[in-house]
Amino acid sequence: MAPVGSRVSEEELLALVHEGDAEAAASAATILGLHGSERVLDALIELLHNPSANARAAAATALGLIGSEAAIPELREAMSDCDSTVATHASLALQRLGDDDSDEAACAALMEEMHAPDPERRALAARALGGLMHARAVEPLVVALADPSAQVRADAAGSLGWLGDTTATTALTSVGFTDPDPFVREVALHAVARLVVPGTPA
Repeated sequence: MAPVGSRVSEEELLALVHEGDAEAAASAATILGLHGSERVLDALIELLHNPSANARAAAATALGLIGSEAAIPELREAMSDCDSTVATHASLALQRLGDDDSDEAACAALMEEMHAPDPERRALAARALGGLMHARAVEPLVVALADPSAQVRADAAGSLGWLGDTTATTALTSVGFTDPDPFVREVALHAVARLVVPGTPA
């Protein structure tokens, strides 16, 4: 099937969510999240139960973007999804919706995602942990400074700079001078500056 384009009507996108293959349904859900109205909520909530993890993750993200609190109960349930990527996207959607009860669960899901085999997933989790501004995120992010992926190390360093916990200063300084990747060193030293000089620009 050809890629779903953003000019497809809402009705056509809904049809793909209901009847398309997993890839098309996920693409349609993404576009509905960016451009859809609240009348697509039921279809996206239904997609949270699709056999495809990619489709479920796309549905969770779309529900967070649309911003209706009506989706909160289903997203809370999705945080227990057997696929950690889906659980992570559901957690982030709940954060976007301002669900205060999801803080601990979101942090736990993202910490679990830091062990994913895919470095892109680990990098996403590292960035998201910084956005949570949760004290529990500091330790796994410090551990991630030794990740085999330079992108994960850079994202972990950047998030530690945002979290503002000075206990990470020593680890970040070491990375800033010894990491083999120049971009990681730059991000780490900038994070140190943020920690020791409040108000340092992002």
